[in-house]
Amino acid sequence: AILAARLSKKAIDMSDLEEAATKVKLGPEKKRLQSDEDRKMTAYHEAGHALVSWHMPHMDPIHRISIVSRGLSLGHTMMEPTERIHETKTHLIEQITVMLGGRAAEQLIFKEMTSGASDDISQATKVARAMVTELGMSDLGPINLDGERHPFYEQTSVSPNMAAKIDEEVKKITDECYKDASKILLKLRAKLDVLAKELLKKETIESEQFAKLIGPKPAFAAVKG
Repeated sequence: AILAARLSKKAIDMSDLEEAATKVKLGPEKKRLQSDEDRKMTAYHEAGHALVSWHMPHMDPIHRISIVSRGLSLGHTMMEPTERIHETKTHLIEQITVMLGGRAAEQLIFKEMTSGASDDISQATKVARAMVTELGMSDLGPINLDGERHPFYEQTSVSPNMAAKIDEEVKKITDECYKDASKILLKLRAKLDVLAKELLKKETIESEQFAKLIGPKPAFAAVKG
């Protein structure tokens, strides 16, 4: 309602609701002075996230891609959430791959790494570590290794040797996901260029525009799970 009033509207419409929800989640829009190179890097970064997600069989459809700065973020890629009762290993792996799609795009296009991927890397590492230590989704087997203190002893339940193995498993997962993201973007390089160019021109692309620009989700990726 406040957003609509500021724009001198007589009624609240869906654009106001959409902006309000995005503001709560990501923060208000911020006008930052950015060089053309910075904007281009952000565009390819977000396009990388979007295309890897589009290519993945179990990821939700793209809802919005934007290079408008909000909070601490220079851009964002949002999916249309699908309610899931059970989280699968396959879907978690795909999530990590999508998270690392921005860094993979930077490396592919600019042969460079930027600080823009720091939060993505942090989130990807958290998911991978949860898979290993809490969900039993690694070669270490179905065991909880989250490091909780033993109720009768003042020491953690994970030995230094096991901690090293956990780190190895986490790295194995993130390394494989990054390789997959890089392979996908290399395969979709032409679409990556088209999407980044459109982002630079329009700054924000909604789901319908994305579908027209890139096409429907690949047939092999139509199954939800």
